[in-house]
Amino acid sequence: MIIYQPYIDSTDRIAWYGGESTQLHYEKFYRNQWFDIDVRTLGGGIPNGMSEMHAEMVDYYHHCQDMELERRMTMAD
Repeated sequence: MIIYQPYIDSTDRIAWYGGESTQLHYEKFYRNQWFDIDVRTLGGGIPNGMSEMHAEMVDYYHHCQDMELERRMTMAD
């Protein structure tokens, strides 16, 4: 399992569960466990190296943060 969290105590993260999986999971920590919020399939398959995987995870994290912000703004209207 590989995890991207922007900081140590973050309550959200991107996880890749390894093996042949081509999916990244956006997860949130709530009540002492992680819950899947969204899943992205890696269109080009599993990246060839760690720097490519890291870039995919960071991009997906930022995408999910944008979606969360948009959702909150919609709810406030």
